[in-house]
Formats: sequence, C-alpha cells, structure tokens
Amino acid sequence: MPDPNDDIFDVFEAAYALPENPEAFERFIDAIKTYLFGDVDGASVIAAQNSIQREAPVIERHTERIQSLISRVAQSSEAADTRFHAIIEISARTRSVTGNLAAERLLNCSFPIDLQDLPFDHEAMRFMSGFLLAGPSLSNTDRVFLASIDGAELRTCMALIQQPENAEGHARVSISYIDWTENLLSRIASAFGLTERELFVLKGFLRYKSQREIAALAGRSLETIKSQSKSILRKTGCQKMSDVMLLAASIAYLLRQLPEAAPSKTDLPWRTPEQSLQKFQSQSGRSIAWYRVGEGTRPVLFVHGLIQGPFFTPDFVRLLSNNDLYLVCPSRPGFGLSDPSTSRDTYNSTVVSDVDELLDQLEITACPVLVHQGGSSHGFRIANALGPRCISLIMIDGGVPVHDKASLAYMDSNSRMMAAASRRSPAFLKMLTRLGLSTYKLRGIDAFLKELYKASEADKRALNRPEVLRVLSEGIFHITEQDSEVWIRDGNAAMQNWEQAFSDYGGKQSWLLGDDARILSHEWIEKYLRNSGVEQIKLIKGAGNTLLHTHSDQVIEAVTDCLDASFVTENKLLS
Repeated sequence: MPDPNDDIFDVFEAAYALPENPEAFERFIDAIKTYLFGDVDGASVIAAQNSIQREAPVIERHTERIQSLISRVAQSSEAADTRFHAIIEISARTRSVTGNLAAERLLNCSFPIDLQDLPFDHEAMRFMSGFLLAGPSLSNTDRVFLASIDGAELRTCMALIQQPENAEGHARVSISYIDWTENLLSRIASAFGLTERELFVLKGFLRYKSQREIAALAGRSLETIKSQSKSILRKTGCQKMSDVMLLAASIAYLLRQLPEAAPSKTDLPWRTPEQSLQKFQSQSGRSIAWYRVGEGTRPVLFVHGLIQGPFFTPDFVRLLSNNDLYLVCPSRPGFGLSDPSTSRDTYNSTVVSDVDELLDQLEITACPVLVHQGGSSHGFRIANALGPRCISLIMIDGGVPVHDKASLAYMDSNSRMMAAASRRSPAFLKMLTRLGLSTYKLRGIDAFLKELYKASEADKRALNRPEVLRVLSEGIFHITEQDSEVWIRDGNAAMQNWEQAFSDYGGKQSWLLGDDARILSHEWIEKYLRNSGVEQIKLIKGAGNTLLHTHSDQVIEAVTDCLDASFVTENKLLS
C-alpha cells in the first residue's frame, strides 16, 4: 500500500508549475486538498497526515525556491501580459473547461463550463474535439487554428492548442483576440499588394461571411467576388481562403496589433489604505494602527475579519453618520500597519490588550462590539475582557467554534483546507499563503476574489459593484501588508478551541447571517447558536458573505437597535 505522505511530492510538483503558469493555482490547491483529505472533496483529514511535522524544513525550502521563481517571472517583461492572455484548459474525459480571468472576459462566460457551451464557431469546436480524441498521440504536437467568438459582434481569434507536459487528458488553448482595425487591415493589404476592393473581400472572409454575403454587402455580382478572391489567393500564394485567413492572423500577431489589454476592475496598489488611519503606542512599545470611520458621536468597536479589513462602502459610512455613529477599528497585530505580537503564543492576549488600551486612550467607557466574519473568536475574547463596557455583541456573518473534526464538513472546501493546514503544519499553511499571494499579484486581485466567492450567486453579483469590489480588495491588501505569518497566527486563533470564550459571554448578542453565504454553512451556525441558547438570529434573504457591504442598512439597524435598547435600560435603572 503506497504511503500517503508521498503525495506531498504531488503538491510540490503542482507548486513548481506556478512560476511558468500562474493560472495553474487551482490545480495546486487541488493537490493540497488531495494530500490532506485523500481527495478534492474530502471532509476529514486522512490518518497518515496526523504525523506531518509542524515546521517541516523541506516545505520551507521549497516555498522559498518557488517564491523566488515567481518573483523572477513578475520582474520579466513577459509578466505584464500574462494576466491578460486568455488561456483555457479542457478535460478530455469530462469535456469540462476551466480558464483564467482574461478568458472569461474574452468569451463572456464563467468557468467551469462544458466544452459544447463555449461560444466558438462550429469549425473551431470540431477542431478542438478532434484534438482531444487523438489523445496521447498529440502530446508533443502544437496546433494553430482560427476561431470566431459569437457575441454582439463576431470576433476573430488566433489559437494555439497543445497538451502540456505531465497533463495527460488535458488540452490547453491559448487565445489571442485579433482586433481587425482599419489600420491593421491596411497594413496587411499593403504587405500582400491587395487593391481596395480585394481588401473589402478579405474583410468579409475575416468576419466569416460567405462569398454571396460579401457580394450583397459590396453591391456586386457573385462572379466579381469570386474573381477577386482568386486574385487574393494568387497574391498571397495560398490555395484556400482559410489559409489566407490564418496567414493574415499570423501577420497581425507579428505586427503586434493586439487589442489593448482588458482593464482590471480594480486599479489599486497592494498596500493597506491609510485614509483615516491613526496610530498609538501600546505600553509594550508596539505601534497600533486604527481607523475612525463615520462622523457621529456614538462609538462602536469594530473587530475586522481575517480577509475582510476595516474598510466600508460609501453607503455604509453615510449611514453611520446619519445615525450619529462612528466606528473605532483597530488593526490586529501583524495586519495592515499594526506591529505584530511578540510571538504566536501571545497573539490572542495581545489582540485583547491592544483593544483595551485603545478604548482607554479614547476614553470610551461603554460601546457595542461589532464583529465581522473571521474576527468572531477575538470578538468573544474582547467582550469577556471588557465586561460591562461591552454593551452588546453584534455578529455579522460570524463564525462559531470550529475546532472539532465534525465542523470541517460544514465549511467550503477552501476554508476546510486552510483549517486543516493550520492545525497540521504552520509551514504548510505558510507555503499556501506565500505562494498564493505571489501568484495572485500576477493574476490580479479580481481573480482571487472571483475564486473566493464563486459558490455564492449573491456574492458574485456583489463583485460587479465597484464600491464593493474596492473594499474587498482593500481587505486583502490589509492582511498581505506585512508577511504570511499573520495568516498562521490569526488562523490559529479562529481554529483552536474557543468554546470557553463563547460560553463565558453572558451579555446580549445578535447575529446577522446571509442565506446564500457559502464559506461556512449558515444552517450549521444557526443550529449551533440555537443549541447554545442564542435567540436573536436574523437570516437575510439574498445575502452572501459580503452582506456587510451589500446590506449596510440592516447592519446599521442592528447597531442602533442595540444602542436604543441600552439607552432605555439605563434610563429605567436611573429612575
């Protein structure tokens, strides 16, 4: 029986593909999942992985080497175009197609997709299917072909299909869209010595028109068009018009008349935002960064998530001010521009002491604590430490203790992988985060967010809103500002057993959950809360894991309800 630990070499092999092809990151992720769980969709860590070393030096060495290779690619002149070069991969067995963000934009689709649903012309589809059927015999063969993409306007592409090494059963297609501008066509006509009328005929063929259709467009007889077609064949030295089209496409590529790269939806630097940023020195001498958000007078402490930082849409900020609220948003140790904790062991206590010192400095004697997603465990620890200074806990898309094996089944596969890696090997988690960060700096922040939220229709819609996309991006920049160590420290805080902190909190709490949230099962969270005696749970219809930004009004309503109820209680006690 083979040793499952040998599968780690499959992880390394997939990782070493990243410098050459950043789009292979999902294959790398699948290799990690297979290593940890036995297969991509597994929900429990296989027994053999219980012995993995917590700080395996071999993992560290490979991580350093691969990250260095990716950095070299990023610095090369070719790297600038990588993220805009459309690439798809097709499985010969399932006919399932995956691809990068540039391919999604070009083909106007979302991956994965069936081969038959690609918007290519019939001949191109037939050609790709034939290549797949040929199987291993074409493993060392590269084939070039033309394809047209159906849409509002027919677009011509030059495509290269090949079977990558060590990727039996898959075909990779690299696609270059040819924008047949008047300038480009004039240069091709000049190169072949075509007349103006012959160029008109060539234009028609390049747009996949028949000779009869070209004749109708030109207002000339079919015989005239046939004669001009023969003249084009003679001048280009080709036997068929399809060969002329391929030759024209080749010249277009040589002339570098490619379209301008599709712009990224976000044009932001990979740096944590500094607008509204403030700092103070803790008693230990560390520098703590925090943000004041909103123009009101009533304070609310905000505990940010792991990959969702202390950043908000303009609508949210407006609602804060309209309701006389402002948020105090400290960055946890190692996030953004806050100094890290002195060690992993002191991380949780440092998070709490930072908040306590900040509230003292601001002379805030009491406030609600608004907790977002991966900040859940910290929120309960902070609330317990604050005691009566915490008016209430308001949990937005929050999580519950997930330390046991059973809880892994209620996570999406990527969260499950991060949880298992965090528990089994910090070095393994560091490899994942460091290579992921390096790869997505090449692929673009859009690609990361699209992969993260792909399971939720509500979240995919949210990504189409520029203001939401921006704050989500800023959250990623916030955690990647320093290094990958913060992923380990904060991940451990969420994944260790914090049931005691959860049960020790005896104050008010209210929960807002999205019914289309997919990172953690909202059904499982609701069940856990009900069994723990928590009654104030609101399920928001049509909301996903982005509900803080898409349903700001309901979040603000939960905060004001909490403050209004506290005000009434205080008045009753005074009277």
